[in-house]
Amino acid sequence: MYDLKINKDEIRRILVIKFGGIGDVLMSTPVLPNLRAYFPDSKIDYLTLIKNRDVLMDNHYIDRVLTYDAKIDKSYDLIRHIRNKEYNLVIDLYCNPRTAFLTYITGAKYRVGFKFRGRNYAYNIKGIGRGGIVHNTDFNLDALINANIPIVSKKLNLSVNVVHEEFAEKFLSDNNIQNENIIGIAITGGWESKRYKIKDYIELIKFLSAKYKVKFIILWGSKQELIEAREIKSNTDGNVFIIPDSSIRYLAAIIKKCNVIIGNDSGPLHLAGAVEVPVLGIYGPTNPDLQGPYGEQNVTVQNTKLECLHCNLLECNIGNICMTELPKSLILSKLEELLEKNKIKIPLK
Repeated sequence: MYDLKINKDEIRRILVIKFGGIGDVLMSTPVLPNLRAYFPDSKIDYLTLIKNRDVLMDNHYIDRVLTYDAKIDKSYDLIRHIRNKEYNLVIDLYCNPRTAFLTYITGAKYRVGFKFRGRNYAYNIKGIGRGGIVHNTDFNLDALINANIPIVSKKLNLSVNVVHEEFAEKFLSDNNIQNENIIGIAITGGWESKRYKIKDYIELIKFLSAKYKVKFIILWGSKQELIEAREIKSNTDGNVFIIPDSSIRYLAAIIKKCNVIIGNDSGPLHLAGAVEVPVLGIYGPTNPDLQGPYGEQNVTVQNTKLECLHCNLLECNIGNICMTELPKSLILSKLEELLEKNKIKIPLK
């Protein structure tokens, strides 16, 4: 059976599906302005995990965000709900067995996905996924290319409004760091193997402080990361500040106040990309060409001398040397490259 060709006049309701983490959803948001441009009068809904809801709230390309929580929701209720929506076009950007089944069960005439074993039944417009070959953002856009939907934008999208911006302003004012040069340090990360270590962040901040007149803001997410942020602060000079507990868009507003963000592979790096703050990403077990900060304004650093680089292992049995043996001088050199690329001037001491 050949893939269908979409008749634009038939498309009244569209559903985009993407599960995964915050970064995964952020890297899917360039799909949305392209859908809105090609189907300007259609309703566009987005189905994701409940933990990602805030990433998509107030996104003016979406009419409604639908969420799924495997701990609470029953799959039958979700199936019944999306079937009742009578979608004409469903685009599955995740393509795991669950989302493939959800795509199929919608009954939509046009169902877009990728050719993965055991899931081809769900889609009637599909292509070979370039996962592991191109950046995840481009992988998501491939779904539109396979459906002959034009690409007019590749920009990540995140709505930050005046409430979020006032929160960020108050944080800076309360800490007397307004009108300062600021480097954000993102210590978050789901895998221990891809996290730059706390003692190394302490040494890096001292290293950078010796050269630049700058303040540092520590970005954290979990309770353990807050403990680590406090450890960094207690072991550095008085130019380090810790953000308050912040949900995604409040965090993005604080990131917007920074000149640059430095951090390992994590959600805040993609948040920075969405609010157009240049990023220096520290990478080891993951590949920045696939999962790195998206956009020409960003720079990444990695220990390219290692044969085990980009191993994708959650745990390392040789001491996580891609992180622990990454020279601070190399990070400084890459930071200088980032500043020059973006014409950012941070005064020297």
